[in-house]
Amino acid sequence: MFRLTSENRTWFQGISKNFQTDFDMYYLCLLMGLASNHKGEAPEKGDLVRYWPEKGNYSNNSNFIIGLILFLEAKSMGVDIKEKAKTTKHLNTYLDPDSFSKLSLQSGFREANRYASGGCEIMKDNMQKPNLFGVFLKKFHEELNRQINSNRHFL
Repeated sequence: MFRLTSENRTWFQGISKNFQTDFDMYYLCLLMGLASNHKGEAPEKGDLVRYWPEKGNYSNNSNFIIGLILFLEAKSMGVDIKEKAKTTKHLNTYLDPDSFSKLSLQSGFREANRYASGGCEIMKDNMQKPNLFGVFLKKFHEELNRQINSNRHFL
């Protein structure tokens, strides 16, 4: 289950009317967490959905995001992605081909949610609480680029 705490949802309160779904907020947090390779605590509450929503085109881009999660997890754990058998064995713990999300309940969702929590922490620490959507998007883009450029896994 994708989760975003009520506290993290509240941070977006000033611009929440601009989002089609709560998953939009989750996705921004997830992207920031992946860009920074920063994980927070796995939330126990704040259930959203068990799948990548069609609305917002998330389902069409899910393989890209899952790939980023798997790449960062492999890099963080020192798995050499050139060693196919070892990499496959390790990373399959994050996947469940029978679920709608393709993420396993045990590891896949947990780590995605940890990246989303971490991304929200990065935004709270480095950005003002948003009130104007356009200003937020500009600041989000700047912070996202800053995080990518300082992430050793993307250099």
